[in-house]
Amino acid sequence: LDPPPPPPPPAMSALRRLRSPRGERRAPPPAPPPCDIAAILGLWDTYADEEDAMGMDGLVALCAALGIDPESDVRLLCLCWHLKAKKPALLLKEEWCEGLERLRLDSIEKLKVFVLALDPASLDKRSFRDFFKFVFLFSREGTHRTIEKDLVAALMPIALCGRSPHEAPFLKFLEACATTRVTLDQWCSFLEFTDKVSTDFEGYEEDGAWPLLLDEYVEQARADKEV
Repeated sequence: LDPPPPPPPPAMSALRRLRSPRGERRAPPPAPPPCDIAAILGLWDTYADEEDAMGMDGLVALCAALGIDPESDVRLLCLCWHLKAKKPALLLKEEWCEGLERLRLDSIEKLKVFVLALDPASLDKRSFRDFFKFVFLFSREGTHRTIEKDLVAALMPIALCGRSPHEAPFLKFLEACATTRVTLDQWCSFLEFTDKVSTDFEGYEEDGAWPLLLDEYVEQARADKEV
């Protein structure tokens, strides 16, 4: 018997996949419509407080146009996360323009549809961890590296999106404890703690590397159960 013919080269195989059963070349997918950069700049001029920055006044006006509450709706934080905001409570013009162009949002109508569909609760664990960290960094005041525990009490229920069974008891503990400000490490460690430790504290190790604040939370919670 004659040996089987050699397989076609990769380029030929790729070419065949581009052809229909009748031998006709398939049409490539249509290119996305161009993004209107001038319209993105126009949106910036409408809502920005300053020439190169959009502070809280501008964000509040933007939220009004989008139909969301800037104080309680997690979707504002999620939008700023998608736009890769780097400074607390501030969007820069460069972040706005690059972000909206990347997301192909060049009108308030498109932006509204995008924002109303945002749901950080559906993020995978890695993306949610990044979002949760962003919430802390974006919520700082000026050059402060920590945030007041009263602000933590307001932010955490919004940012956690129902992911933590420790949320309510931890915030109750935080309100009563002597700590007045929370660090980034404490904030991020709480989310990791939530993933690893059950509500009966199975998975908690006393010699672990948790911040002291979480050790004190466990100690107080266990003492409360014994009463």
